[in-house]
Amino acid sequence: MKSFMAECESLKDIRHRNLVKLLTACSSIDFQGTEFRALIYEFMPNGSLDMWLHPQEVEEICRPSRTLTLLERLNIAIDVASVLDYL
Repeated sequence: MKSFMAECESLKDIRHRNLVKLLTACSSIDFQGTEFRALIYEFMPNGSLDMWLHPQEVEEICRPSRTLTLLERLNIAIDVASVLDYL
């Protein structure tokens, strides 16, 4: 549990234009004695990358109104590569 929280503290300090900001994290034990961990990220008004890349797997109410073009997908791949290089 300590290593999880230490990793989260490090992630809270990372800033990149293509990363969603980690606001906080918690690790605890619920009322049934089960350990759980949670990460709280800033709100993403346009939805998640997963939602945009796999719209058929998303509930209809959250589904994007259109699909991504090939150029948009390539730009996303470049942005992801930029973040991985940064990290």
